[in-house]
Amino acid sequence: MEKSIETIWKKGFLDSDALVAPKLNNLYDQKSKTIIDKLKRMMKVNIYAIVVFAFLNLGLYAALGTPYTGVFLFILFMGVCWISMRQGRTMINIDTSLSSYDYLKSFNNWLKMAISNNKKVMRFFYPLAFLASLMPIVHALKAVEGTNTAILNSGFHLFYGIPTFAWCIALLIAVLIYSYGGKIYEWDVNLVYGRIFRKLESMLDEMEELRK
Repeated sequence: MEKSIETIWKKGFLDSDALVAPKLNNLYDQKSKTIIDKLKRMMKVNIYAIVVFAFLNLGLYAALGTPYTGVFLFILFMGVCWISMRQGRTMINIDTSLSSYDYLKSFNNWLKMAISNNKKVMRFFYPLAFLASLMPIVHALKAVEGTNTAILNSGFHLFYGIPTFAWCIALLIAVLIYSYGGKIYEWDVNLVYGRIFRKLESMLDEMEELRK
């Protein structure tokens, strides 16, 4: 893959008979390659970070007395990793015989498609992760004798030892998180990749202007 990409940059994006074409082609080919390589590295690091966090959750939630929650979150995080890796494999479908400009544009389109697909998954991930993260609180409330006694004597309708209205509030928050899951994911992605995405869009705009 890397070898074929190296070949792409040599094809340029301006007609070779233009006076400034060789210098501009070389400049933008190098800038394009730098951005693509950096994005790929960041994506790999992000996947590794999620895997590490998934394993840390196993120990953390076991220490908090809710090991099953840790296992559940581990499965969620590993599922996100699997989807991201599967998404990354579709990158090879980009035609490597294209010029550097067309390859960069195809890569940008692939990014937008990948983000759009991930939004659909993350809308479910966020509320499920939120609900799972409440389990240590539930465990703590039930484990502390004084607190547990107060809840039992409160007169509220209980479900699993917790007032039913508290569960309703949690579910309402989860529904809201689901509703805004796409926006939350966009914010998450922009926080990590926003700067380099803007560079990619800016470079494409410059190249398109020069091609006119």
